[in-house]
Amino acid sequence: MTRDNCWLPKLEFWDDYDNDYPQYQEALYEIFRNDFIKSRPIFEGKQVNIRRHPIEYGKEEAFFHVTCQDYLKSGERVPDFRRCERIRWVRAFIENYNCDTTQCEECEGVKVWSEPYRNTTRVHMLLEEERYMVVVERRGSYCLLVTAFYFEQDHSLRKKLQHYEQYKAQVQSTGNN
Repeated sequence: MTRDNCWLPKLEFWDDYDNDYPQYQEALYEIFRNDFIKSRPIFEGKQVNIRRHPIEYGKEEAFFHVTCQDYLKSGERVPDFRRCERIRWVRAFIENYNCDTTQCEECEGVKVWSEPYRNTTRVHMLLEEERYMVVVERRGSYCLLVTAFYFEQDHSLRKKLQHYEQYKAQVQSTGNN
């Protein structure tokens, strides 16, 4: 349901590259390099780093996590055009997760919650209206970009919204953030 939003960047469409995937992928990678290698976003006062290895086809692991999906859980990543189109959104989410919802029409703001993962905590940032989520992991002195994706399936989005509601209920009952 992509609409005008005060901070969401434009989508990067495959059609704009004459449906030439190698050309499109290089353009996406240049955006990714500018947003996460040449400079780095800050989340909760900490620099956001990326998972670099393994490097495939001269591109870091994190790039494939935000542009591809492993549909069969085989390690074989396939381009996910909804993720690709939103390549500019990854950094925008990290930098605007606590946006002022009074400045955007039809926006309820980004839903943000934490979930434990192994010995760390992962922060989920979901803009429900756009069906898009970015996940970063809190590490000692920095944060790590884990993934970002578009929810194609309603049931997958509902499941994440349930996680958010459970987190909110827990925070309210304990008074913790």
